[in-house]
Amino acid sequence: MRKMICVLLAFCLLAGVGLAEVAPESQSLGLSGVGNARELGGYVCADGRAVKPGVFLRTAALANATEEDIRILQDDYHLSTIVDLRMTAEAESAPDPEIEGVKYLHLGIIDEEEMAAKRQAISAEVMEGLDLSKKTDQLKLAIRLGIISDQMYVEFLSGEPGKAGYARLFRELLALPEGGSLLFHCTQGKDRTGCAAMLILSALGVDEETILADFMLTNAFNAALIESERQMLIASGLEGDELETYMRAMDEVDPQYMINALDWMKANYGSVLNYIRTELGVTDGEIELLREKYLAEADLANAA
Repeated sequence: MRKMICVLLAFCLLAGVGLAEVAPESQSLGLSGVGNARELGGYVCADGRAVKPGVFLRTAALANATEEDIRILQDDYHLSTIVDLRMTAEAESAPDPEIEGVKYLHLGIIDEEEMAAKRQAISAEVMEGLDLSKKTDQLKLAIRLGIISDQMYVEFLSGEPGKAGYARLFRELLALPEGGSLLFHCTQGKDRTGCAAMLILSALGVDEETILADFMLTNAFNAALIESERQMLIASGLEGDELETYMRAMDEVDPQYMINALDWMKANYGSVLNYIRTELGVTDGEIELLREKYLAEADLANAA
């Protein structure tokens, strides 16, 4: 069943057909300086209602946002809050622009202490043959240390920083002013951000297939970048499974990464909703409040 879902997702995206009416054109924010910039509006839930448009915005890093991008976020989306899911070093090296009237929160998802410990414990064997001035070798080190793997999202969701960050994200959603929007992002807008989108959509009652289809839109939004990176890696001598692992570390996503996270939550908590209740502290009453606040009749949501 899982393999069939992966094949169907890939076919739909290649053919330009959106599974569960998920398509790049309907989700794009229309930003030119910000990668993977899209929203979660319009997705239909199990009860027939749909996610309100223009509320939940997901992107890559905002450091290169143009003046027009900022105008769009302010005027068209009434941006109220930015949630930055990057590590401290990422945020400091490419800071988000300050936008008047917009609240900024840094909620790192990756365990930075564990990351630092891994770096300090790097052995000569792990470092063998690496030149860390090269991006490919930086990625190779991350892969050797297990920082990048198909269990990466499970680590986001099971680690204390990840649980604290995603829990605070839900607090911000509950407190978001009427008519405002919340933008959440990491560096590439696909992994930590993808998990955040999955949790939000799950809480609102969107089905798993639609959640996976939204996750896979990264490959449509990043299509040109992905092709450029693939050719660069092939030219460097990478091929086969190694090539694919590197691509997942850069700007491409693999549905299996998210499927592993969904399966882990269901195996350990019974459902994604139970994970949200148990680990993120979101009550049944708050889940219902989120749905009342952010869902509308499907025809009204899609017409907005």
